Amino acid sequence: MSGLSIIIPAHNEAAVVERTLQSILANRIDRPVQIIVVANGCTDGTEAVVRKFAEQVELVETPVGSKVHALNLGDRKAKYDLRAYLDADIELSPNALQDVCDAFKDPTVRLAMPSAKHTYRGHNPFLAGYYAIWRSMPYVRKGAMGGGFYCIDKELRSRFREFPAITADDKFIRNLARPNERRVVQTCHALITMPQTFGDLLKVKTRWTYGNLELATARPDLNSNDQKKHEGALSHLLMRPWLWIHMPTFVYVYVYAQFAARKRLAHRQAIWDRDASTRPFPNTPATQGQAA
Repeated sequence: MSGLSIIIPAHNEAAVVERTLQSILANRIDRPVQIIVVANGCTDGTEAVVRKFAEQVELVETPVGSKVHALNLGDRKAKYDLRAYLDADIELSPNALQDVCDAFKDPTVRLAMPSAKHTYRGHNPFLAGYYAIWRSMPYVRKGAMGGGFYCIDKELRSRFREFPAITADDKFIRNLARPNERRVVQTCHALITMPQTFGDLLKVKTRWTYGNLELATARPDLNSNDQKKHEGALSHLLMRPWLWIHMPTFVYVYVYAQFAARKRLAHRQAIWDRDASTRPFPNTPATQGQAA
């Protein structure tokens, strides 16, 4: 039985990476697991936190603060064909690794991931309303993207030489797989803490939108695997009038992100804006950075 290699790029994630590693190590799985953390351009002691797990976690260090560079460095260290890529601020349910690996027992599956469990811990009614709509959307509940964790098999890995210099690495992988080759495993989850301030939400949504537009421009050949992603969204909202009160906020965020992302793309401003409000939440100063 083949093992599982997990690659975690981490830029200034000292506040959250320990929690992520503990959630991985709490998983029970029937195969060997290799965990690789690639600390890229860190200035906050991320490496020292990872060294606490030296017997179970391999640490790779690079002064280059780049998620793509970190992914490629980690990939070169990976020794198993089954590979997972995990953001450094994600918590996995205790059954996530086993259930995701089991998905590949279906020979048609090339890409698998846990369901995404999004949580908002703040009290801003506008943010709460936005998330109420966003989390309910069919493309969020069922979509194979945006969960901070994905796993691929050897065949899908053979479809690219290395991660390209783009923002949306997860969507790049998603679009390499045809729709029938993707599997969202509903019996487990990855916990994602959503931005706790409106400003951080706008930054993150702009980055996501930029990444999507950038990928569509850089790899138009993959667009055929990205069709009908918002199918059913309008009818979903029309059938839920209790959500209509939140529509102005939802539309504002969408329009803002589209405008800001398209402006950046026109000027090739690939700035990595990330959510500082959840590193950590809520009372300790968060770290800043332009990589992940």
